[in-house]
Amino acid sequence: MLSRCHLTTQRIIFSMDYPLWLPFQNEWWTFLIILASILIIVMTSELILKLGVLSPESNRRLVHIFIGIFVTLSPIVFTSYVLPATLAFIFIVLNYFAYNNKKFKGIHSQFRITYGTIYFPIGYFIITVCFWQYTELLIISLSILTIADPIASYIGENTSNNNQFIIWEDKKTVKGTAAFFITSTVIVFLIAQLLFDFSNAYILLFTFFTAIGATTAEITSSKGSDNLSIPIISILFMLGFLEGIPSISLDITSILISEKLLLIYLITFLFYIAYRLKTLSLDGLFGGMVMGTLIILLGSEYHLTCMAIFFILSSLLSKVLKRASFYRSKGSKRDIVQVYANGGIALLICIIGHFNNDSIMIYLFFSSVSAAMSDTWGTEFGKLSKHKPVSIVSFQPVNHGMSGGITRIGTIGSLLGSCIIGLSAWLLLPIQSHIIYGIIMSGLLASLFDSVLGATVQGKYKDKSGDITERETENNNLFQGYSYINNDMVNLLNTTISPIIMYFFLWLL
Repeated sequence: MLSRCHLTTQRIIFSMDYPLWLPFQNEWWTFLIILASILIIVMTSELILKLGVLSPESNRRLVHIFIGIFVTLSPIVFTSYVLPATLAFIFIVLNYFAYNNKKFKGIHSQFRITYGTIYFPIGYFIITVCFWQYTELLIISLSILTIADPIASYIGENTSNNNQFIIWEDKKTVKGTAAFFITSTVIVFLIAQLLFDFSNAYILLFTFFTAIGATTAEITSSKGSDNLSIPIISILFMLGFLEGIPSISLDITSILISEKLLLIYLITFLFYIAYRLKTLSLDGLFGGMVMGTLIILLGSEYHLTCMAIFFILSSLLSKVLKRASFYRSKGSKRDIVQVYANGGIALLICIIGHFNNDSIMIYLFFSSVSAAMSDTWGTEFGKLSKHKPVSIVSFQPVNHGMSGGITRIGTIGSLLGSCIIGLSAWLLLPIQSHIIYGIIMSGLLASLFDSVLGATVQGKYKDKSGDITERETENNNLFQGYSYINNDMVNLLNTTISPIIMYFFLWLL
């Protein structure tokens, strides 16, 4: 029988070593039956769509629910993640080719562009491979996706357009979002009561915390990405809460004012101030809150302080230098893509470091933030240059704001940005001097690499008048680079290459 979860020294212990139910001694039979069942459901949805028995969206939701039930049960019918991950991989490939060839229309939305059916198995693959040992949490996160998401979709579609809103790109409704939150709350509470050995007050707060995280993932979506983000953010929020928030107190007030929850209140307030000051867009506000919450729960005070230094000082610098700049970019608000492009790799390193207690992870984290800081400060200081930037590749003058261009003052700003993160590491950690130099130099080199990418592979377009721009529109033609490599992608690669440089630097030493 499935055992209950408990905490030991604030680390989750799940003592379930075997499935709750084994249909067959040979698990390949279970795998084949589930695979065949899912294929039958997909084929049946095609027939229903052709016959017009159900509306396309109702048909799609039913497929979502039935397949979701199969994947939700997988932790209790398989002994390891290998076969479930194989199942997920098969459907990642099948869905990709089916979508491109307009097959299996019954599982796709007929009224909007969405990649939800591709994201669904990707999310399932990630959480089964990475979090299989957290069986109870796996079941909860998949249950939210399986039940709450289609209920919210159904209610949202039957609600007037007056209640619609957009946080990022997908349209949502107030009633649909409320339905998602309420359904998620009920699901988490009921399963937690069954599987967890905690006080009612603790389970109640755990439930609301998880439902808030899942709902945030649902409303901050683009083209069905919530099928990926809902299970991942849900399970990370649950893990962070269980391991980071004390459960020994029966007093709900004591839990509410615990150290990490107080920090979450604080960063939420600070991000809201940034939004009011127009340094963050609305979707950037939600993205920043999710990132900050996960760093608080799964990281340390060093991770949080380093990331806070980057966001606060970079935002202040942008405001201070705005009036003195010879070039002003179009809009200074960071959106959710920019937030994750600059901090997503650092967050990923923080999460990996939570499960892999290796001291090198904190150095890689600082290195990634150093690259983001160096690139951001180089851009802001570069706006002060009276002279046009020159291409880092051809050394020919380029227009202000064009990726790949560098200036002397911008390069000094890049070095200053990485030095501030290096200094922060020196003040926060008992760290050797050569590691500080590694953090500084890896950040600076990655920032220069960012400029090389911007000058060579980043997409650039010409409009009808011959002007060069980096924004893709219907009237622009690509004349250099690749359309799928934009400034955000370059920033993501920048913050990725820096910890790689840092890793090899430490390996050589």
